[in-house]
Amino acid sequence: MIHWDRDLVSAIARRRSVVVVGSGVSKNSTNTAGRRPASWEEFLQGASNNLGNPPVVDELIRNKDFLTACEIIKRRLSTDVFVSLVQAEYQQPGYRPAEIHEHIYNLDSSIVASPNFDVIYDTYATGISNGSVVVKDHTSTDIVRYISGGEIRLILKTHGTANTPTHLIFTRKDYAEARTKYVLFYEILKSLILTHTFFFLGCGVDDPDIRLLFEDVQFAHGRMPLHYMTIPQSEVDDEVLSVATDSMRIKFYQYSRDNGHLELTESLKELVQLVDLARVQLGTDQKW
Repeated sequence: MIHWDRDLVSAIARRRSVVVVGSGVSKNSTNTAGRRPASWEEFLQGASNNLGNPPVVDELIRNKDFLTACEIIKRRLSTDVFVSLVQAEYQQPGYRPAEIHEHIYNLDSSIVASPNFDVIYDTYATGISNGSVVVKDHTSTDIVRYISGGEIRLILKTHGTANTPTHLIFTRKDYAEARTKYVLFYEILKSLILTHTFFFLGCGVDDPDIRLLFEDVQFAHGRMPLHYMTIPQSEVDDEVLSVATDSMRIKFYQYSRDNGHLELTESLKELVQLVDLARVQLGTDQKW
């Protein structure tokens, strides 16, 4: 089981956290046919197959240059065909939430952010809360109204959603345009990095948004809260993790991949209990 830091428990209990739900979380979900949503790499490889596996695209995928690979794929397929592939993979299959989504919801963080195109967590949270959560993406102009805490729970779709596929941030061009066109959104994220504790689940250290935003804040301000990320054991070299810790102020929790990453799900269940106990104590001490 993962041993959770007291500071992380405290930040979540005080609702001074942003829980970031990545594609690794979605991998726990299936639809009625047993299908699971594709990772970014799996989706691009499937799209490359549709193009007859162009060598330049397959090489880019092998080298983990997903942004450029996606840019070429989208150009060759056409936007309409590409959008259809996105919706066929991330919207139409009807993926069902898994136990891990329940634990994430029960952490009761004021803000949950997700780069995922699928709507698995969004749909679950909206249903279980009777529609009281607010879902926004990078194109929204009123996000600042919902980040001050209180009773409102906010879901931020940082790369967009399959429900509005024309606004997805998926290619190198998409990233470049988004950082210029939606400056306020990225400034809000940078502010949250300075004031909140980010807790990454099912994310990778090579996500372009994560690296750029956290490195920008770290080197611009020289100081920010310690953030946390869960990753499977041996997925990333220890030296790479050390560099990421220094450049992005992220502490890594490593866990076993066995039994469908069961250790992470069970550890999150324990984290919910620790957070609940911490909130009871905060209510007793009145030291919010």
